[in-house]
Amino acid sequence: MPRDGASQTRLSEASYLSVKRCHGLGNVILLLPVLERLVERGVKVHLVTMPQWVPTLQKLQPNLIVSDQSRPDTIDLDTPTNAMQPQQHRSAEFAALLGVHEMLTEPRLTIPTEWSYPFLHWKSAIAFAPEAGHPSRQWPTEYQNQLTHKLKGSPLVLIGTTRQPEFPCDLDTRADLELDELLGLLKVVRLVICMDSGILHLAAAVGPPTICIFGGIDPTFRIHQNQRVVALHAKLPCCPCNKNETCDQRFDCIKSITVEAVLDSIEDSLTTTARVVRQV
Repeated sequence: MPRDGASQTRLSEASYLSVKRCHGLGNVILLLPVLERLVERGVKVHLVTMPQWVPTLQKLQPNLIVSDQSRPDTIDLDTPTNAMQPQQHRSAEFAALLGVHEMLTEPRLTIPTEWSYPFLHWKSAIAFAPEAGHPSRQWPTEYQNQLTHKLKGSPLVLIGTTRQPEFPCDLDTRADLELDELLGLLKVVRLVICMDSGILHLAAAVGPPTICIFGGIDPTFRIHQNQRVVALHAKLPCCPCNKNETCDQRFDCIKSITVEAVLDSIEDSLTTTARVVRQV
């Protein structure tokens, strides 16, 4: 829901701003560059988010006030973006809602050494996150199973919030790690493979080479140009549809990304220093 000019003027002149984003950790990460620009203006910024993320974000973002408690003047960013069809990068959408017009940089998270130290022996591992938050972004289970069989022994570490379905791997951390532990693991692994999900934005902000399997969303609306991500999306006339789906929920786009396409992208992902969008 775009704000009018008067509202944006008031926001741009504010000395204190309380902002709520609870829907999706990846969206919280994409909001951070906007909040950082506000802090640079001298604005005291209060971020309201999910309680399980608060302690980690407090440590990573000391310039922000982070809590799970809203105020009467808190601006809700969940509602106006829930049904929004992507037309630009999500960070830019947040910026428009908050009256920020300065150039945005990519999110960057500096991970404390003590968070990554317990995982140093997995520094040669590939981390695979099978989950996505919507069927249009969920790679078929049989493809995931084929990929894990091929990568087991690499070594392969599974990350995510649920252990179902089961896949062959060398370590399954799904549903076991707190957010700071997950970030510590992402800091040391050799490569991350994921869907268009919160893990994508965590990995891109931490910095390991990442392969992301996209559905119908334009990867340039989710990945900043300077992030080390190889984005795979379908070479179909309807793709990207950006939530304007015409496939009767078949989601041919995500199903057309083959296991071979992911495996073929590993070498490139290890050497790239910027976003690569590849139609396959």
